Amino acid sequence: MSNQPISLKVKCPQCNKSLMDYTRYLNAKPSIKLQIEVQGRHGLINLCSTYGCYEKIGNIDLVDKEITRLSCSFCKKELPASTTCDECGAPVVDLALEKGGKVHVCSRIGCKKHYVTFEDIYDTFTELFNEYDYGTHDTDF
Repeated sequence: MSNQPISLKVKCPQCNKSLMDYTRYLNAKPSIKLQIEVQGRHGLINLCSTYGCYEKIGNIDLVDKEITRLSCSFCKKELPASTTCDECGAPVVDLALEKGGKVHVCSRIGCKKHYVTFEDIYDTFTELFNEYDYGTHDTDF
């Protein structure tokens, strides 16, 4: 089994354009590029696309505990919030997975709550296993 980190490839749930930034890498993987607004300050943010990684780079000051508004860097529409974070109460923003499903991330800077939901888990896992060569090598249990 491969030990390489899994990079989640996402797209805007509104315009369907890829949000992946192949010019800025975080944790050795392409990052996710979004527009950000925090208390009247506007800029860009790159989020780590590796599941479980919390690295981010912004071109504006990012202060822990502030709530952000995140938008697509192409269509400029604000990303939808489907629910509120059960850890901090901030809106949880949805990004569409390119292979089907959603990545849900808390909009509060510093909150580490995020999770993934899949539309068709069998097809999604089959594609992930194929992409990352899972099951093609001997494994130790």
